[in-house]
Amino acid sequence: MRLHTRAGLFLAAITLLLLRISAVHGQAYEDTTLQKVDELLAQGKNLQAWDNLRSLPTKDTNYGDVLWRMARTQYELGRLAELDKKALKFFQETEKYARAAIEAAPTRSDGYKWLAIGLGAQSKYVETETQVKHSREIKKNIEKAISLAPDDDISYLVLSRWHYKMSGLGFFARIYADMIYGGIPKASLKEAEELLLQAIGLRDRIAHRYNLYKVYDRMDRATDARTQLGKVLLLPVTFPEEAEEKAKAMKKLGKL
Repeated sequence: MRLHTRAGLFLAAITLLLLRISAVHGQAYEDTTLQKVDELLAQGKNLQAWDNLRSLPTKDTNYGDVLWRMARTQYELGRLAELDKKALKFFQETEKYARAAIEAAPTRSDGYKWLAIGLGAQSKYVETETQVKHSREIKKNIEKAISLAPDDDISYLVLSRWHYKMSGLGFFARIYADMIYGGIPKASLKEAEELLLQAIGLRDRIAHRYNLYKVYDRMDRATDARTQLGKVLLLPVTFPEEAEEKAKAMKKLGKL
C-alpha cells in the first residue's frame, strides 16, 4: 500500500514538473515570437510579421500583446496600400484589433494608443461626420494611453498630431461639429509643440522632429522649422515611417 502511495506521489510530482517546464517553454516561445514580430515590423516586413502573429494561440492569457501588434501591422499595411479603399480597410482592421486588445487587456496602454492611431488614419478617407465623431474618441483614447504609460514618447506624438490637425480644421467642419456635437475639444499649435518637446525629452526621434517642423512651419517660425529639418537628418531611423520623413526633410532642405 505504501509502495503504491509513494509511486502515486512520484508520478504526481513528475507531472507537475513537466507542466511547469511546458508553461515556461510556451512563454519563452511566445516572447521569442513577439520579439521577432517587432523586428520584422521595424524592417518593414509587414506580411511576415502578420503570418507570425496569426500562428500564435488565441487563448493565451497574454493575447492582448498579440492583438495590439496585429493592430500595428494592419496600420503599416494600410500606410503602404496603393488604393484608398484598401488603405481604409486596413485602418478599419487596425481599429478592430485595437478594440479587441483593449478588451483583452484594459489596463495596458497599447490598445488605446493603436485605437487612436487607427481612427486618425481613417480621417483621410471618410466623410466629415465620421471625422468629427472620431476626433473626440481619438483624444480620449490617446490621453488614456498616456495615463497608463506616461513614458511612451509615441503617445505624446499621437496627441500632438491630434492638436495639429484639429487646430487646422476647416470652417465647414467646425460648423458641423458645433451643430451636431456642440463643438470639438480645444486644440492648439502651442499644445502640439509642447507635446512634441515632451516626446523628445523621452526619446529624440525623427518623427518628433519632423512633426515639430510642421508645427513651426504652420506657426510661420521659419528659422525654427529649418532647424528641426536639420536635426531630422542627424537622427537614426527607428521605424519605417521615419525613413520617409527623413527623405522629405532632405528634399525640403534642398529647396530651402
